[in-house]
Formats: sequence, C-alpha cells, structure tokens
Amino acid sequence: MFLRIFKAWLKWRKDWDSLCNRCGKCCYSRSAATGGRVIIHYDSPCENLDTKTHLCRIYKDRLRKCNHCGKVNLFTALFHPTLPEDCTYRQTFRLWEKGKEQGENQVEKWRDN
Repeated sequence: MFLRIFKAWLKWRKDWDSLCNRCGKCCYSRSAATGGRVIIHYDSPCENLDTKTHLCRIYKDRLRKCNHCGKVNLFTALFHPTLPEDCTYRQTFRLWEKGKEQGENQVEKWRDN
C-alpha cells in the first residue's frame, strides 16, 4: 500500500492543486464524528468562499490572508480527520478506506447470494 501511495504522490506532486475537485467543502466549518464521518456545517462558510462557484475569492493569497485556511499536503490528505469523504485528495491517498469499502461490499454481495 505504501508503494501505491508513493506512486500517486509522485504523479500529482508537481500539479497538486489540479487534484482538487473544487467542491468548496473544505471551506466550511467541519467536525469529526464517530466512525470517521465528517460533519460539514454548511451554515458557516469561510468569508472568502464564493458559495455559488465554490471557489475562493483570494485563492492565490489565501494562506497569507486567511487564518482558517491551510494548504492540503500529503500529510493532510492521509490523516486529517475532517477532510470530507468525497475529497479527491482523501480518495486518492487513503487507500485503506477504499479497501475497507470494497471489503464491506464483498460481504454484502456474499450475503445476497
């Protein structure tokens, strides 16, 4: 698994921001729930988020101008507890979650037969 994560990182490291699907969910207040679920508080977006386009109004300067904003790096993609489940960074690098879901799906298929 480590090798697959490393290969994915090598693929995306030069164009890291293009991996983002621009959903804007990381620009809302979030909290971690039991079982690894993420609760997104859609009533509290960042003041710099354009909620219609889901894009940051100050994207190039966000890390300097917004004290709530943090750059998603490999460590964040792998371990941050409030990265949304459908975040492409999380989906690309948390391979153990994919295996868990596939394993659960296999159990469900077995039960159906």
